[in-house]
Amino acid sequence: MQQLDIALATIAATVIVIGVISNAIKRSILQEPMIAVGVGIAIGPVGLGWLDLTEWGNENAILAQAARLTLAIGLMGVAMRLRPKSIPRLWRPVTIMLTVGMLGAWLVAAGLIGSTLGLSFWMALLIGAVVTPTDPVVASSIVTGKLAAENLPLRLRDLISMESGANDGLAYILVMLPIILWGGLGGGLGGGLAGGPGSGHGWSTWVVEAVLVGVGLAALIGGAVGYGAARLLTFAEGHKLIEKTSLLGYSIAFSLLTLGGSHLVGADSMISVFLAGMVFNLCLRRYEEHEEERIQEAVAKLLTLPMFVLFGIALPVEGWVALGWPLLATVFLVILLRRPPVIIALLPVVRRKLNPFDVAFTGWFGPIGVAAVYYAAMARTHVDDPVIWHVASALIFASIIVHGMTAAHFTRRYARVTRRQTV
Repeated sequence: MQQLDIALATIAATVIVIGVISNAIKRSILQEPMIAVGVGIAIGPVGLGWLDLTEWGNENAILAQAARLTLAIGLMGVAMRLRPKSIPRLWRPVTIMLTVGMLGAWLVAAGLIGSTLGLSFWMALLIGAVVTPTDPVVASSIVTGKLAAENLPLRLRDLISMESGANDGLAYILVMLPIILWGGLGGGLGGGLAGGPGSGHGWSTWVVEAVLVGVGLAALIGGAVGYGAARLLTFAEGHKLIEKTSLLGYSIAFSLLTLGGSHLVGADSMISVFLAGMVFNLCLRRYEEHEEERIQEAVAKLLTLPMFVLFGIALPVEGWVALGWPLLATVFLVILLRRPPVIIALLPVVRRKLNPFDVAFTGWFGPIGVAAVYYAAMARTHVDDPVIWHVASALIFASIIVHGMTAAHFTRRYARVTRRQTV
């Protein structure tokens, strides 16, 4: 009970402090996730030793469920923040980034991880898939707030939000591919990744379990829930059955409904939640900027920051030290090469909708965050090898620091360069 009280007091104090100086933080080299992770490190086993997730139960399960809940609410906030008119305008570049871009980033990350750390082919593919999706929670700290509104055009903010929201769910099929092909969905996965042929029925299992059920069924559920929620709210307002509409409470409630319902039938809940929010946003046919900002603020302050505190507490520093210099080289190369070259190479096919500065900015700001925590925890339930968490957590930590420290500077830089081009 003492651990719970310490956690509640520390996390609440962190949220309050960050909340009252949030505008100053966004304009500095420090960003909110960085500070929250720092608090977690300070009070965790590496620092003062006040909190230790292993004393709460299964650390992997705690991180998985905390990340899952955080992503669900965060994805709903992102979907609700999108301007409906931006969705049809940006669908083509986003689709290209979600297919060619994700595939390229996955293969680059897997190649770098495997070659620098000496991991097996399938293990490298698995960890590469874990860190492939860009994180909507971390990205929100970059594309929201006064600084972003003053310096980044709406199309760029919506592009980053839409892509980061969508690729979280689609990463599921990439993560499940090496797991299913090498070991199957039953057992022996930890040993299977070290060597041996995959199941003869691996591809068909992957298509059914990951693609058709995981993604296809998830999309149907998300679309149905989003449409139904919008129609229900419209009906209640039209017949004066509801006294006052609160999109904040309503959207959080049906995001949790989607999260639980899709998971119960074996579908990927991240896709369901994001599509539910997008369909709800499109079908509601009204946009309330003030309410959308309230949703995003609630997500950032009440759920995002506590998740990063937990991440800071759970950092496996001893595992990092054991991997040594190869891990440091991996982190440097993956952060630098996993995404920017791939997205910049797509410029010729997205030029009609995006200028070179949009593409460069989007290529750099593809942070690794809560989504990677979730997929790393999911992978560890199938593959009992701590190297997954050791490598993934190091990449997440480095991304939070590097992308956080460059956010304000690159945002101002983007504005200066684009303004000179239009003069």
